[in-house]
Amino acid sequence: MTLVVKAFALISILVLSACSSDDAHDQESVDEIKVYSGQIYGTTYSIKIADVHPKKINAMIVDELNRIDYVFSTYKQSSLISKLNRNEKVETTEEFDYVLDLAMSISNLTGGAFNPYDKNGLDFSGIAKGYAIDKIGELFERNSIYNYFIEIGGEIKAVGSKHRENWVFAIESPTNTKKTPYIAFKVPQSGISLATSGEYRESDHIWGSGPRDIISITVISNNVASADAWATAMYVMGKDKALAIAEEYEIPIFLIDESGTSIQSTRWSMIPL
Repeated sequence: MTLVVKAFALISILVLSACSSDDAHDQESVDEIKVYSGQIYGTTYSIKIADVHPKKINAMIVDELNRIDYVFSTYKQSSLISKLNRNEKVETTEEFDYVLDLAMSISNLTGGAFNPYDKNGLDFSGIAKGYAIDKIGELFERNSIYNYFIEIGGEIKAVGSKHRENWVFAIESPTNTKKTPYIAFKVPQSGISLATSGEYRESDHIWGSGPRDIISITVISNNVASADAWATAMYVMGKDKALAIAEEYEIPIFLIDESGTSIQSTRWSMIPL
């Protein structure tokens, strides 16, 4: 089974955390949560920080998101991936090779259900958004920020807490026309990296043959890039194969099938959410 992924503005996870606004983007007081948001990669992002941090962190976030866009975007003619797809003589970078290796590894583990190639060449739209979240997390830790919540288009990385409370995320109900939570979870303070895949808000944005008997599937992994790719592959593989591979590789997944019933893998139930 071969799949070409086109992931656009799917918002598949709701963020349930009370936060303050941040028009000035300055340092926060002890109990204030700063919010930085905008648009990138054809979707939106929302980032919350519960630590004292540099006044220029917003500019640093935007710069990093844009830098990654000029590596992996197939919509920017000057991006590295676009040049490679035109067979221009350019050298790949260490991070490009990392993402390609990760994509191919998951492709091999899923029998080609995740495929970073389409008819025009390489396409990392099913993994690059998750990678961008991982890089923002690295940016924060370099700046001694250890309590944060990053969400881009529904994919999430959260670490620490919002002062005295756990961060909270909710899987969106895929059967309601309005965005409402299906179920909410507390994020362990040790952190979490997850991604959700589904087409209930935007049909036909994931290509590939499969039973399409999953409405929504959420995957937890060691990093968001991996979770992003696994969620896409498992959505196309269908409920039975997704559950089987999740058990085989001990991957935490939470899926909602076409009847509206939720099913968890063994590893999901072992995480203290």
